[in-house]
Amino acid sequence: MSAPARPLLVPVSARQPLLDALVPADEALRVILFEALAQVNANVPVVVEAKSSEGLHQLRVGLRRLRTALKLTQLPSLAELDARAKVFINLVGTARDLDVFLDELFVPAVAELGARHGFDVLAARAERLRDGAWQTAVAEIASPEFRQFDEDVAAAARGVTWTSEPTTIGPLTISDVAPPVLELALHRAKKRGRHFRELAPPERHRLRIALKKLRYAAEFFAPLYPAKAVKVWIEPLKELQDMLGHLNDVAQVRGVLGRLLLSEAESATLQADLSHAAGLLQGFHQARSGAFAHKTRKRWKAFRDTEPFWI
Repeated sequence: MSAPARPLLVPVSARQPLLDALVPADEALRVILFEALAQVNANVPVVVEAKSSEGLHQLRVGLRRLRTALKLTQLPSLAELDARAKVFINLVGTARDLDVFLDELFVPAVAELGARHGFDVLAARAERLRDGAWQTAVAEIASPEFRQFDEDVAAAARGVTWTSEPTTIGPLTISDVAPPVLELALHRAKKRGRHFRELAPPERHRLRIALKKLRYAAEFFAPLYPAKAVKVWIEPLKELQDMLGHLNDVAQVRGVLGRLLLSEAESATLQADLSHAAGLLQGFHQARSGAFAHKTRKRWKAFRDTEPFWI
């Protein structure tokens, strides 16, 4: 008798939690936490066994969503889990960043710039860096520490409570707490985005992080509101987040190229070729980032002035 076919390892995206307006807040928080944790766990074998770049991306998204869920109530008991999640995000982040650099920034730029001396050596160095980063990411995700983190989050989720007081007419429901949570997240994002035109890359990155937290919270609570109203508000938010993500990736090009130039070349001629190739790549992306930043600024203004779906 032949062995049963192994399930196909494919990246798993986030799912909306199954909630309605009358669900008690405590129960809703448990559902949200377990949904975020489920996305993380579903992508572990996709990363460890299939070595999927998209799987690593979705696992990191799951960890970020989990961090947002852990912060919904600001419970001190969940702060330690949030800190551990942040450590894992940072440990696997380098591999994902190098995937983006090679696949989305380096290869397309070289295709337009054409063959140049130094590009092949830079690519080989970047591949070696990526291989090392992937080894670290896989080891961390497969580690006993990560499994213990998973178990600790699940245990915390089973006993979590919302800290606000019950209403005068009954237990606190998720519809009672969702609007103020979303309003606070929106306020923080708008504060980060003030004077958008003058924002330096690190400040734009902080705005992007605030928008991610806002988006994840909005997706958690989306089932409580009319689907059309949610979509009209959240789709532009996703697009804005992607645009800021691209600007952040471009801002990181200089740092990655600096790392690639650290190793000594075999000759002065090769070193000159590498520096020239790195300058071409940096210039290629910088030349396009100004117009893209202008478009992103217009998109930010439009989003900022849109009425939220929970009002």
